Amino acid sequence: MTHDTDVHDTGAHDSDAHDTDLSDVAVAEAGAEAVTRNLGIVNEREQAALRAATVLVAGCGSVGGAVVEPLARLGVVRFRLADPDHFDVTNLNRQACVLADAGRPKPEVLAERVRAINPSAEVTVCPEGLTLENLDEALDGVHVAFDAIDPQMSAWVKYQLHERAAQRGIPVVAGADFGGKPAVYVFDYRRRPVPFYGTATAEAHRESRVWDSVRWFGRTHFPSDYLPVMADRLSNGGTWPQISYCVLGMGALGSRVVLDLLMNRRTRHVVTVDLHAAAMPRAAALAHRIRMPLELARTLRAVRTAARASAQTPARLRPPESTPASLPVRPLPERLAVVLRGARLAPSPYNAQPWRFEPVDGRTVRLAPDPGRWPSAAPDALGWAESLGCALGAMSYLAHGEWEGSSATADPGEADWFAGRFHCDRLRDDVLARQGALGLRSTHRDDLLRTPIDGTTLKRIELTCTERNLTLETITGATALGRLARTELDAARDGRSADGALWEWLRERARTEDGRRSFGDPSELLGVSGTTRAVGRVLGSRAVPPRWATPPSMATDRLRARGLRNCGAVLVLRGPRRTVTDRLDAGVALMRVWLALTEAGYAAQPLGHEFGGPVALRPGGGTDRDDTVLAVLRAGRATTAPAHQVTRCPTDTSVRWTGWTGQ
Repeated sequence: MTHDTDVHDTGAHDSDAHDTDLSDVAVAEAGAEAVTRNLGIVNEREQAALRAATVLVAGCGSVGGAVVEPLARLGVVRFRLADPDHFDVTNLNRQACVLADAGRPKPEVLAERVRAINPSAEVTVCPEGLTLENLDEALDGVHVAFDAIDPQMSAWVKYQLHERAAQRGIPVVAGADFGGKPAVYVFDYRRRPVPFYGTATAEAHRESRVWDSVRWFGRTHFPSDYLPVMADRLSNGGTWPQISYCVLGMGALGSRVVLDLLMNRRTRHVVTVDLHAAAMPRAAALAHRIRMPLELARTLRAVRTAARASAQTPARLRPPESTPASLPVRPLPERLAVVLRGARLAPSPYNAQPWRFEPVDGRTVRLAPDPGRWPSAAPDALGWAESLGCALGAMSYLAHGEWEGSSATADPGEADWFAGRFHCDRLRDDVLARQGALGLRSTHRDDLLRTPIDGTTLKRIELTCTERNLTLETITGATALGRLARTELDAARDGRSADGALWEWLRERARTEDGRRSFGDPSELLGVSGTTRAVGRVLGSRAVPPRWATPPSMATDRLRARGLRNCGAVLVLRGPRRTVTDRLDAGVALMRVWLALTEAGYAAQPLGHEFGGPVALRPGGGTDRDDTVLAVLRAGRATTAPAHQVTRCPTDTSVRWTGWTGQ
C-alpha cells in the first residue's frame, strides 16, 4: 500500500511556516465551502459522516471508478483505491480517464483526480490491486467497501473480500452494468454477516466457476435488450459492451447507497434503474419488460451451451478482442482502413455494393466496379458508376486527397479496368464527427415533418451542386408536393416489368450464409417495420415463385405518394449522365448532399434508384441532355427512430490485392 504524506521542513523560517499555515487554512476552507451546495439535500450530520468516512474501492475500472468522483464531490476525503490494471484507449468511452492517461495505473490516475477536486483528500493507492496478503490491511479502518473486482480475473480474492468484511461487519457494495441498466447490490454485513448472503459459495470462487460465483446477480435484473447481447457473446465471442451513461448511473446510485450505509440506514438489497426503459413511452417500456422472460430463456440456453462447449468457463467468457472471422486477410494501412471503412457505408441501388478497392500503396487506392455485384436485370446498366461515385464521395469526405480518373480505353466490363485512383494525403481534422455522419446516414422511409429545410443547409447543398456543375431543383410546400404525389400515382400505372427479375436476383444472392451476412435479407430494401416489411419477407422467401415476386403495386404506390406529400422538401439533382465520369460526379454529389442533410439533423430517402422507386422522377430518358435527372432525395425532419442501415459487406471482402505487398 502506498500512503501519501506531507513532510514539513522543521528548519523553515517562521514566515514560511505562517504562509504554510495560511495555505492549509485556505485549503481546508475551500474543501468545506465546496460542499455547501449539498446542504438542503444532504444535511450537516450526513455531511459530517461523509467527511469522517474511509471508503475502499476495489477495482477502479468502469464500475469502481464510476463511484470515486461522485463520492469525492459529495464530501468523502479518505479513499483507498486498489487495482492492478492500467488505462487504455478502449476505456475512454466510459471510464474516468483521458487519452494522456493511457498506459498509467488506474488507481494513481483516480487519486490525482480526487486530489484535484479536494487537495485535502487523503488517498491511499494500491497499484498491485487487492491480494490475499494485503486484504486485511486494506480493510483496517474502512467504513464501506465498494467491490468492483472482476470475477473472471480474481474470483477467490473477491470472495475473501466479502468473507473478511462480513467477519468485521463492514458493508460491501457491489456493482454491475447490464447494457443500459446499472445495478448496485448492497451486502450490509452488520445485519447479516454471510458472504454474498449465501447466494455464492466459496468453492465456486476457488474453482473460478464464474456463472456459479455471480448467482447473486439474480435473474430478474437483466434488461431485455441486454440479454441478446449476452447470448451472442457467449455463443460467438467478442468483447462485452459497456456504455458511459450506464457507468455514470452506477456512480449516482452507488454514491447514494454509500451515504445511506454511513448513516446506518437500511437499504434495498438491489438498487437499480433501467435507463433505456425510463426514456421510453409507457407502452414501449411495458413491452421491454414483457420480453425479458423470453430473452432470459434464450440466454440461459446459451449459457448451458457455452458451459458444455468448454470445460474452462472463464476462457469462454472472456474471448479475444477479435475473432478470426472478423480479421482481414491482410491488414490495411491505417489511413486507407479509415477511408475504406467509410466507403463501404456508401449507398447503392438494391444494396448491390458494386465496388472493388485495390490498394496501390500505403496512401493510394484504385476504385473499380465489381460486375458480379450488379444485377443484369437492372434498368440502368451504368447505375454501378453512381454507386462508385457515392463511395468516392465518402472517401473524400473523410480525407483530404486527390482523385485521378482513369485514362484507360478498355471496356468497364474487363477485369483489369478501374474508374480511377484516390490518393489520401491526410485525414480531416474532424474525421470522428464525419465518421458519425456516415454511420448515421440511412434511408428513411417513414413520414417526415413538412417543416422546410433551413436556409444554411440549402446553401451548402447548392454550393455542392455548383461545384459539380449540377443544377438543383427544390420542391417545397404542400401544394407542390401534393401535385408531385398525384403525378407519381398516375405514372405508376405503367408498371415495372423488371421488378420480378430483380427480386429473383436479390433472393438468389441471399440464399447462402455469406450472402445474408454481406447483403442482408431482400426485405430490407422495402422497409424496416410494418406491413411493407412483412410483405417483403414473403416475397423474398424461396416459397414464392419468381413470377409472383413483384411487390403489390397499389400498396407501394400509395405509400410512395404519401411519402412525397409528407416531407419537408424533394431535392432533384440534374446534369449530364452520358459517360462513366458524369455518373461518378453524380454519385459524389448525391453523397455530399445526403451527408449535408445528415449533419444538419435531417433524414432523407433517395427516390431515383431505389427498388420500386418513383416513376415520375425516375432518372433516365434523354441521356444525351445536360439536364437529365441524376438523383431525387426526399428530405425533412424525422419523428421516428433512425432507420436500420442495411447489411454491409466486411471491408476486406471488397478489397482486391494486386501487385502491392502492403509493406
